[in-house]
Amino acid sequence: MRFLALAFCATALIPAASGAQQTNAASPTGPTLQAAAVGFRVNAAKVDGSTSLNAVVRPHAGQDVAMMAVGVGAMIVGALVHGTAGTIIIIGGAGVALYGLYHYLE
Repeated sequence: MRFLALAFCATALIPAASGAQQTNAASPTGPTLQAAAVGFRVNAAKVDGSTSLNAVVRPHAGQDVAMMAVGVGAMIVGALVHGTAGTIIIIGGAGVALYGLYHYLE
């Protein structure tokens, strides 16, 4: 039961960390001249001080990631503790990890 809860939370966190749900822009298929080039390439879009960033700003992302890490750590400790106390620690750790994940994805 403990390892099932640990495996469930691990599989819930892996896609978020790997960026598996991000979409790719339409890229050409097959061999291209740019793919055959070796060395440094200059992008078409030059970045200077006036270029605005399109990245999403997450002001509290550090706290949310910390909550996820603490929750997973509590689940690991709960898996090592035997009996009812270990099960309670696992459930509490899963709750903290999922709460941090919820706020991270908001």
